[in-house]
Amino acid sequence: MASDATAPTSCEITHRETTLNGRRAFFREATSAGEPQGSLILLHGWIGTSSWMFRHVLPELGARYHTIAPDLPGFGRSQTLEEAPSIEGYREFVRALADELGIDRFHLVGVSVGATVALDFAHRYPERVLKLVVQGPVWRATDLPRRFRLLYDLLGRIPVITDLIPKTPVKWWFFIRRLHMGRDTRHLSKVDRRQLGRDIMRVPNETLLDVGRELLHIDMTENARRIVVPTLVMDGSEARMVPAKASRELSRLIPGAEWKVIRNSGHNAAIEKPRQFLDAVLPFLSPGLAPAPKKEPRRPRAAPGRAKKPASRKRTAGRLKKAEA
Repeated sequence: MASDATAPTSCEITHRETTLNGRRAFFREATSAGEPQGSLILLHGWIGTSSWMFRHVLPELGARYHTIAPDLPGFGRSQTLEEAPSIEGYREFVRALADELGIDRFHLVGVSVGATVALDFAHRYPERVLKLVVQGPVWRATDLPRRFRLLYDLLGRIPVITDLIPKTPVKWWFFIRRLHMGRDTRHLSKVDRRQLGRDIMRVPNETLLDVGRELLHIDMTENARRIVVPTLVMDGSEARMVPAKASRELSRLIPGAEWKVIRNSGHNAAIEKPRQFLDAVLPFLSPGLAPAPKKEPRRPRAAPGRAKKPASRKRTAGRLKKAEA
């Protein structure tokens, strides 16, 4: 469990499957006994690699909203798309799943590539999105780490390398430690790191590579300017896959968008800092909802310079005796 895991809430989480276009689609559904404040769809990241990444925040979100967290095609327990994986294909998967579940309008929250899909969905189907939250979206290729762009360009030129990446810890090292996250994994607990490793082993190499190559040419600048739904953009202060400054720039492009930074978090705030993630998301989705109490502010430091130490009792007593004599 992450170090600042959320408080327990009354919520039932079930694992469900359905069939979309002849393919198995897995999703987690969180509901509570009370009347939900609406529907919410969570889209995991490319590094989160399944809806599992929301396990720390799903109970509290599900206590307020009818919450759906799918495994995107090719990730987790969902089958791959019939065609090559793409942002557009994932966008249409989200639409088909919402239709299948009878959800017309909903809040949409995405992380990393899930946030990229969410941006595309809100641009294409604004009438279906109540509010949009994106954390660390890959929205412009030039913001990606240089090593990511160089390696995926190489993999695109020599596709046979795909078959040489085995489903072993080498795959974890290649995709996560070297390409995507680097030191970002230092914020994760051992349990989360192990699960992340298991999830990355499940994902077909072709899925990771096809989506990665598409990101080499992505530029959502114009689409961002046309988004009309209320939007919150946020990112971890120590994110490396997509730097916080790039997400901040995106927030300036989207009309009326709000911006939040999650301190001491990398690219996966929902796993690394679930309490801070919720304290940013919930008040935005539900105006008037107070965030969790903050810690007492630190006392201001003394002004620069050498402060005079108070005299000790012993020295003070000595001076008094001397004066009496």
